[in-house]
Amino acid sequence: MIDSHAHIGREEFDADRGPVIERARAAGIRRIVEAGTDAASSRTAITLARRQPLVRAAVGFHPCDVRAERMAEMDEIEALAMEPEVVAIGETGLDFHWPENAPPEVQEEFLRRHIAIAKKTGKPLVLHHRGAGTRVAEVLEREGPPPAGGTFHCFAGDLELARRVIALGMKIGVGGSATFKKSVLPGIVRELDLRQVVLETDSPYLAPVPHRGKRNEPAYLALVRDQMASALGITPDALEAATDAAASALFRF
Repeated sequence: MIDSHAHIGREEFDADRGPVIERARAAGIRRIVEAGTDAASSRTAITLARRQPLVRAAVGFHPCDVRAERMAEMDEIEALAMEPEVVAIGETGLDFHWPENAPPEVQEEFLRRHIAIAKKTGKPLVLHHRGAGTRVAEVLEREGPPPAGGTFHCFAGDLELARRVIALGMKIGVGGSATFKKSVLPGIVRELDLRQVVLETDSPYLAPVPHRGKRNEPAYLALVRDQMASALGITPDALEAATDAAASALFRF
């Protein structure tokens, strides 16, 4: 299995990062894409990838962390994007959920810079879109999506948005929230070609049932796979094969 989005470099894993990675390996995880959220965490992602063969890095600036005065950090993100351990640009995007976030115009300036870096490097985008899925799609359409495509991480839109972003070359990221009782994700994914879907954990966030509300970790991707497969009426092996193929093609594993 490929965990297409995680944050195991965060402090929540400082006490047991090694065992977490070993549990992931034992659960059948063969790749973890570690997503940076600013320059410092992007450096950490690269360092982790150099130390752990299971890990590859994505470098970017999370929309909840961007500020106008931090735009200079994007120069470092662009430099880091050239490192061989880096397979994607992000986590970037827009977040209109939290009122304390930077104004939309500032977030969009950072997003456009990430899009430009993805085009320059030939690497895919990892996109956050909480409360802003339609607007992220609009920015992509206006700027032109990177040829390498990307993911709408932790997809939180409807079927119409899913089809719209797939047409832009994006994959739909499905994680622990798909196992929640009221999730509409299984119904959306049922209408899609599984070659356009990738699995993720977003560790340490969004742990799947029965661990909801606790720290998530990559090993729990097996729970996402199994519960999604059951909801879709297919075997876990079939779901794993399709989503791993999608992730492998996207990140060039």
